[in-house]
Amino acid sequence: MRKALLVLGICILATPAFAGGGFSLFGAYSQVNADQGSPGAGVRLSIGGDRWVGDLTWTWFESKENAKTISGYEDKVQVIPTDLGLRYLFNSRGKFDPYAGAGFTFFYNNLNDGSANNSIGGYGMLGFNIGKGRTKFFAEAIYRYGRSDVTYHLNPNEQDKGTMDVGGFGFNHGVAWAF
Repeated sequence: MRKALLVLGICILATPAFAGGGFSLFGAYSQVNADQGSPGAGVRLSIGGDRWVGDLTWTWFESKENAKTISGYEDKVQVIPTDLGLRYLFNSRGKFDPYAGAGFTFFYNNLNDGSANNSIGGYGMLGFNIGKGRTKFFAEAIYRYGRSDVTYHLNPNEQDKGTMDVGGFGFNHGVAWAF
């Protein structure tokens, strides 16, 4: 069993090198809900070829101040979107490489005082890579959408429930390394 897991692990780690993958680290700024934006940070694993690339991206955002959630409540919001999607690279051999992408997003949602359900949504992006060789800089605009059910427990017998939009417009910028 250990040998099978070792071989599987080697295959998973080696696949991006054969398939034309990469790894990215980036800073981000995005709306965490309809009321407030927040700075964040993220990491992306990419696997693919010259034109089509599959991406798995994790980004972390936390509101610095209280944001409106539902029914006039204000709370600190933490959103961790996990994106799974495809990008199309228009000029992968050049120094300037624009791209477009889309996919699904799973939102991990947290509130300080209330409770928010995790939710599923989607995203679309437009961006570009600058550079030649294995290390490139990138910038992209992204729009994520999703809704989360929110509950505030006022006392043991009373709750206030509603939905909160998560996601919104944002941008990412950072460094990408190709395998």
